[in-house]
Amino acid sequence: EESDFYKKDGFVYCSAVDAKVGVDVSAHQGRIDWQAVKEAGVDFAMIRVGYRGYDLGGIYIDECFEANMEGALAAGLDVGVYFYSQAISVTEALEEAELVLEAVEGYELTWPVVFDWECVGEAARTWDLSAKTVTACTAAFCDAVEKAGYIPAFYFNQSMSQTTFRLRELQQYDFWLAQYNEAMTFPYDVAMWQYTNRGTVPGIDVTVDLNLSFRDYG
Repeated sequence: EESDFYKKDGFVYCSAVDAKVGVDVSAHQGRIDWQAVKEAGVDFAMIRVGYRGYDLGGIYIDECFEANMEGALAAGLDVGVYFYSQAISVTEALEEAELVLEAVEGYELTWPVVFDWECVGEAARTWDLSAKTVTACTAAFCDAVEKAGYIPAFYFNQSMSQTTFRLRELQQYDFWLAQYNEAMTFPYDVAMWQYTNRGTVPGIDVTVDLNLSFRDYG
């Protein structure tokens, strides 16, 4: 219920469940003092492995991926990862999954490996992709992640849940919902909730996305 959520020291908490506090980061956050992040009360970090370009479709490793993984783990945070997808086919989604699985080998991941497919706009090669295709790409990525022994999940916001993803076909995977609000009101079983993209956390010099995880994967 909305009344279960409250704000304290810049973070949102949930009185109904022992939800974990998290950040998600990429090269946009620059160099991070992970010890300060941990001491501020953050439990977990979702770290971008890489991304696919929305114009030509090349895939790239995030330039801060290794530093963020090593720093967050050394500070004692639980860690998961995500890939910013612009896949237009199952083949491309599987290529993205392969890149992610190679990149995370040797790191201890306790939080999910997430498929983050986003609609950029008319200039993007993904413009006008059908919900059927996006759903198939999501399932292919998540299935590859699961077969490799990790916890798969996918990211979306409320409007995309109605226009871009066929949630009924993806129920076996965990949901990471973006809903920028002080209470989570989505009527489905959400594993993680990204509640702002303008959070401030000691140790991070710019604004950062803040999250609550209703599951303790650790």
